[in-house]
Amino acid sequence: MKKAGKRASRPAKSPRVFGYPSKRPSRLRFASVSAPRLDAGADVLRAFCVELWKGLTRITDVQRSRTLLFALLALAVALACSYGQAGIATARSGAASAPPLWGNLPAGSQGVGFRTLFRYDGSRTWKTTRTYDGTFSPDLAGRPIQINVWYPARVDKSAKKMRFVDYVEQSAPDAFRKLNDIMQRRNRDDAMASVPRSEIPALQMAEMNAYRDAPSAPGRFPVVLYFGGLNAQINANAILAEYLASYGYVVASISLIGPSDEQSFQARTADDLEACVRDMELAWSVLQDLPNVDRAKLAVMGHSVGAMEAVILGLRNANVSAVIGLDGTYGFPGLSAVLTHSYGYAPDKMRSAFLDLRRAQGAQGNEPLDFTVVESFRHSDRTFITIEKMHHSDFTSFAMVGAQFRVPPPTDYPLNGWNRETGRDGYERACRIVLAFLDAKLKSKSEAMAEIEHEAQQVNGIDLRREVAVPPPPSPGEAAVLAAAQGLDAAKNAFLTSCGENAIPSCMGIDRFNNWGYNLLGQQRPKDALAVFQLNTWAHPRSANAQDSLADGYLAVGDKEDAKRAVEQAIVLAPDDALLDPTAKASFLSEENAKLQKFK
Repeated sequence: MKKAGKRASRPAKSPRVFGYPSKRPSRLRFASVSAPRLDAGADVLRAFCVELWKGLTRITDVQRSRTLLFALLALAVALACSYGQAGIATARSGAASAPPLWGNLPAGSQGVGFRTLFRYDGSRTWKTTRTYDGTFSPDLAGRPIQINVWYPARVDKSAKKMRFVDYVEQSAPDAFRKLNDIMQRRNRDDAMASVPRSEIPALQMAEMNAYRDAPSAPGRFPVVLYFGGLNAQINANAILAEYLASYGYVVASISLIGPSDEQSFQARTADDLEACVRDMELAWSVLQDLPNVDRAKLAVMGHSVGAMEAVILGLRNANVSAVIGLDGTYGFPGLSAVLTHSYGYAPDKMRSAFLDLRRAQGAQGNEPLDFTVVESFRHSDRTFITIEKMHHSDFTSFAMVGAQFRVPPPTDYPLNGWNRETGRDGYERACRIVLAFLDAKLKSKSEAMAEIEHEAQQVNGIDLRREVAVPPPPSPGEAAVLAAAQGLDAAKNAFLTSCGENAIPSCMGIDRFNNWGYNLLGQQRPKDALAVFQLNTWAHPRSANAQDSLADGYLAVGDKEDAKRAVEQAIVLAPDDALLDPTAKASFLSEENAKLQKFK
């Protein structure tokens, strides 16, 4: 994730969260610490935290200071929570209340639960199996994956809300210790870099809106799979996740790791994007077994590089109903190639409703915006929204943290009217827009899109436009049925409407239609096969092979005269057919001439 003062197009050099680069991870163990008893109440605890901080600021070893700080603050928070209502202010019960870090975001009617799952993907390796000297040690566990899940929950009066430190100080089963160490180190380093050092105790004690391992609310709920930015920590958008869960969504975020335990960090490459998408696919397979998940209602969302991963999953999984990009990297000039060159990328496959939500051009530096990728999703209903006075990291929880703790603004380029308050306000608007979009596409709330339009009309600096989906072309089988019912011209018009006259050849894959035709012949459907062969020669009039297949279609329905003409046309086209292998042209022409002799 990018610091608010950095250009989003620059490659990340180290793991980041909340927009700030992390320092080298600490490898020290936690120190043993004795804490004062809390019999005297909240004042004693508060004084303890203050004195703790004063002591830590005098430690010269930065790494020891960081480790001690998180260990002691974690202990302080645990003691505070155990003290209950007689001590410091406990979490407000009831779903209607929201913590200060939420700003003006109203909580929904649901309580919010949070739990962490760990799984191995045994089909892939992650541990290094071969050393430089050739020693082999098999990875029998596989690639580790952490899944953080926020969900609608039943919350009783005795439950305690989580605090920020609870997201930082995660734990895991022993089998996942190495992954947990990596993720926990990233959490700590990024949290330390998020606010001024004097504010770290207050950040750690900040109340969140989730309850760890709370029982699920009754019913099944739509699911949102979230990809963080490049090397972002797993809870980088925890506020948005809590917010959506309070309105009846299950939200899942995964660990973002590199290709191996030696390279645990991601790079902006097609291979690393693919690995992350496969991690999320495994996570989705795990989530589908949960009793509170509605498997028929699925959305994917990502920030920065994570938005590209969301696009890939949206293209790959036909059950996805909505894709949301939060300041997606595919919209930055020169950076979309990682997506467009990824495995299986095919924009015509995008059928999900798409929301591209990003900062306005010029809001952070003067980088232009490039909407080419999203505009190529012709068969998707697309909503484009830009918000002024937002930075790249303002689409994560850092927008709220930065405003709450008055993080100094960047100084390395003109701010163009941006400040921490405009970033916070923009994040709140983004959260409301995302919720409304999900309500419209996953819950079929007809008024939800009107809410987005209302938001855009009421607030200066929001630009909204929509592109209605062009109907997708029929499949070869559907085209055959359409031709049988309404005639061949009706089928051709359907392709013209969907693909456009200039895109017919690319829209109607020659091999796909050819194979479909012979498949229909095998099903004893000769008329349907002929219609598919006819459409193929219409789309590819210079193909000799398409004419040869058309001849087979005519023969299947007993039309020898038209079959002969098709063979003759194949002979005419073959010499100049660029699709024919030059070495195969001679044999092709020999076979066609032999067929022609049979008609005499």
